[in-house]
Amino acid sequence: MSIKTTLKLTALSALTALAYTSHAQAEGKLTVYCSVQNVVCEKVTQAFSKKYNVDAQFVRNSTGVVLGKIKAEKENPQADFWFGGTIEPHLQAAELGLLESYRSPLQKDIMPQFKSLMDQRGNFTSIIYLMELGIGVNTKKLKELNIPAPKCYADLLKPEYQGQIQYPDPRVSGTGYSLISTFSILWGEEKAFDYLKKLEPNLMQHTKTGLASNYLANGTVAIDLGFMLVYPREKKNGAPVEGILPCEGVGYSLGGASIIKGSRNLDNAKLFMDFVLSKEAQEIPWRESDSYQLPTNIHAEPAPGFLPASKLKLVDIDFMKFGTDQEGKRLTQRWVSEVLLEGKSPKE
Repeated sequence: MSIKTTLKLTALSALTALAYTSHAQAEGKLTVYCSVQNVVCEKVTQAFSKKYNVDAQFVRNSTGVVLGKIKAEKENPQADFWFGGTIEPHLQAAELGLLESYRSPLQKDIMPQFKSLMDQRGNFTSIIYLMELGIGVNTKKLKELNIPAPKCYADLLKPEYQGQIQYPDPRVSGTGYSLISTFSILWGEEKAFDYLKKLEPNLMQHTKTGLASNYLANGTVAIDLGFMLVYPREKKNGAPVEGILPCEGVGYSLGGASIIKGSRNLDNAKLFMDFVLSKEAQEIPWRESDSYQLPTNIHAEPAPGFLPASKLKLVDIDFMKFGTDQEGKRLTQRWVSEVLLEGKSPKE
């Protein structure tokens, strides 16, 4: 072998080694924007890090806040992945061109009733859990006030509940928007907004997230509108809290997972998508975090005492309609102008 050939091979080997080192360093990291409970963010990212030897970090914010951050950082993304939060803002982000295209092979294990949605939007967003909407009550507070627990959404308009209810602000909370869409499906949009206007005087506050059950647990409010998954955790921690599925029907939201466009660690982001769709990851919330969202992987089990999502009588939600950026802005702005500003505005 000539000296010239040897030098060429040495140079090529050095370049290959350099490329491999850079690639390995890039693969070693992942930054996640997380919109579920902080402890779930921690446990899921830790499990992923341990399994794949990846340095996974998360930043926890509500769904609306994360969507705003992704919009603001469009030209210079600061995270690779968006984990959790209601799916409508994920669909809005896809519509705005803020997400990376990736269809995980594990989408085949998502509940079949959501196949149509995944066929249409699964190239940008995947469904990773289901959360039933319900009414949380502090039984001790209600007893002190000598008022009965509500059984239906309609009951919340009764005067005895004045100043005892909290509702998540749909400007920053995906839960608040999910409630608007659920009411619109149950009664039609006009009756839904008429209901929200009448509900406003009975509110004590708007919360920044639908997971703010600590106010319910400590008796600051007697009633909370939100997702059922938070109430068993408060009860387990000793609070006199119960969750009620409203008589009108079971509204719900789907949890989304998406890769942010411009991800600096794209291979790891795809790997994380596969992970959060797995049976293993979808059982982490209730096994390790006292968080009770229902798995949407057909092979994953719900927490003991919970019906599988497939056994619930769910309302028929048109996520293609309510998940658009235009519809989200329209309904949220209508809530601000017709409900928040015209109604009795509770303290924030």
